[in-house]
Amino acid sequence: MHFLNPMLQNHPMESAFIQTWLNRLADKYSSNVFSNFSSGSASANTEMFIDVYDSRYEGAIYRDFLNSDSKVQALSICNGQLLNIGTFDVVYQDVKRRPNMLRVHSLQEGEVITPSCVTVHSYLVESALCRGYADVGLFGLCGSDKRVMHDYNLSYVFNTLDYLNSSLDKGDCLFCFGLDPYLLNWGKPLSALNVSALDELALSRPVCIVSNNFSMAFVNSALLEKIKQSAIGRSPAFSGFIESIKTLGYVDAEGMSILPWAFSDKELLGQLGTLPTTFDTIVNQGKKRGISHFEVALQSHFVELLFDNLIQSTSDKHRFSTYHTYQTHIDDLARVDHCEVMKISQLERLDEKVSVAIAIGRLATCGYKWVHDYHYEELFVPCNRILHNGSNLCLHSDFPREPLCPLRLAEIATERDIEAMPKNYSCDERTLDPGQCLTRLKALVAITHGAARHAKVASFNELGGAAHFMKLDHDPLIDNTRWRDIKAALL
Repeated sequence: MHFLNPMLQNHPMESAFIQTWLNRLADKYSSNVFSNFSSGSASANTEMFIDVYDSRYEGAIYRDFLNSDSKVQALSICNGQLLNIGTFDVVYQDVKRRPNMLRVHSLQEGEVITPSCVTVHSYLVESALCRGYADVGLFGLCGSDKRVMHDYNLSYVFNTLDYLNSSLDKGDCLFCFGLDPYLLNWGKPLSALNVSALDELALSRPVCIVSNNFSMAFVNSALLEKIKQSAIGRSPAFSGFIESIKTLGYVDAEGMSILPWAFSDKELLGQLGTLPTTFDTIVNQGKKRGISHFEVALQSHFVELLFDNLIQSTSDKHRFSTYHTYQTHIDDLARVDHCEVMKISQLERLDEKVSVAIAIGRLATCGYKWVHDYHYEELFVPCNRILHNGSNLCLHSDFPREPLCPLRLAEIATERDIEAMPKNYSCDERTLDPGQCLTRLKALVAITHGAARHAKVASFNELGGAAHFMKLDHDPLIDNTRWRDIKAALL
């Protein structure tokens, strides 16, 4: 599947900015940098319990979403391993034959147990670095997975900069991520964010705003002066960097590698020191949204080293797997990642051996681009067409471009509605290509079993294997509650 590999080259976490930032961090890294970090996980209980979940009286247990008749009465789990599943009598009798202590959990009204979610190709390490700074994207400073901002505009960006400026120590850089230039100005040059415009805000500190979907950034004079005082400021590359900014008004793709030199040695060491905490926070946020397995994208050997160190203190190492984005290979299960648009000729080449990961969240947040720049030979996130060709379908968030919330992605796949800037569309325009809408079952499969197959999670919910189940407070197949508002808890 060579023809789709270039899609990864435009990912913001693969940009020259991130690569240079990582290189600078590698220069400051030492083996004891995470020595004081403890995940705070409880010590292993010496008494082994078997938990039996009972749905005979209330709620429901779905073994899978592969068909509409997959409900069972009970399941049993011991130390993260799925022991049995089926009728309550069969599960209970099996447990009684074992030496472990028994705990029975009866589901309450409205509660359901379903397969938990798998998130693929997530840049957890890089995102943990970025989360130390402000997110000025469509989801605001908190990165909420609930709704996108309807008033995302230049006024929001300026107000955010003013708010953040008041919370920083004197002399600190104000670095921001997540900016979506296309939606801010519908593809036109953002002259309102050029160097002189940011200088007029008089924030009295270096400012850098990095885009989340283009290789570009916006800076002020104070940040350029700080880079000038660094080692790179004495090189010929800096002169070309300044000339480019004078011409364009912003930092282009070639200049992105210069920006990390604005970080001082003290800041770099601080970023490494806080990395375990931000990484742990992201993983815990994902677990609260029903994610039991994270496939972490590794773009360099240094990222792999950091990741190995970050998970050393966790007892759930089997909840992580990795995918090397810097390696190009074809194996027995060809996979396509970060897919948003596919040509008809490409779709025709898909078969049952291929697994396609669709970045479905961008459909709801970049509607303008695809309504007005649509090409007749291409389909935008063609979910149904991929399944029609017999290929495996996985929905993913393209994290950190979208929040970690698989149920939100499944909801978008069933509706295909534009959420951003709703006043700019008629009712007919808001649903993009409704023929590609997934049924509820297919959408839920794509974030559970489909995602597990894409990440090659071994023995996903097979007897004797790791248990990947979550408890929801509403039934996604029956209840009318918005899926992204459903609360999840891993078993």
